[in-house]
Amino acid sequence: MSILPSSPRRLRWLFLATLVAITGSVAAGDEHDHNHGDHDHGHRQHGAHVHGVAELNVAVDADSLLVELNTPAANIVGFEHPPRNAAERAAIAEARKTMADGAALFVPNAGAECAQTSHLVTLDLGDPEDHAHTEEEVHADAHGEWAFTCAKPASLKTLDVKLFEVFPGKEKLRVQLITPSGQRGDELTPERHQLDL
Repeated sequence: MSILPSSPRRLRWLFLATLVAITGSVAAGDEHDHNHGDHDHGHRQHGAHVHGVAELNVAVDADSLLVELNTPAANIVGFEHPPRNAAERAAIAEARKTMADGAALFVPNAGAECAQTSHLVTLDLGDPEDHAHTEEEVHADAHGEWAFTCAKPASLKTLDVKLFEVFPGKEKLRVQLITPSGQRGDELTPERHQLDL
């Protein structure tokens, strides 16, 4: 079950997420391949839908650490079609449960004493009947938001991102980071999964 952030925190998150999205789309514009042909039907245009690659937005604001993940569903459950059997339904349920525990996915350095306060996870691959009679390629995405409060925010220096370990389908995370000292992009991989804040 998802726990929605309280209204003031949700508004602040939306503001920061919007800022990240705007700066991220500007930063990504130079390297984005505009020759999509007929490949880009059926998925949202918030970023390129590339299996093995995901987008991670991280914001630090006062005592809050906010994390947002956008990824193809295949990176989380191994498929993007509506569940066809009990095993696939179980995989989706287990992935939702795993994604809810942001403290296991994103580990701030211990000195900051951060604790997860809320999360919102969306992993909906639809109803099998929705795509039963189509040959069209299906693109489904997973989305997560996690909020942490840090008792010692001045000590917050790093964030160890465990997504590669927990969901091995990922090869690369494109990161947009906003902190009081500014905004920057970064890239994490299974070999380099610690983000300097």
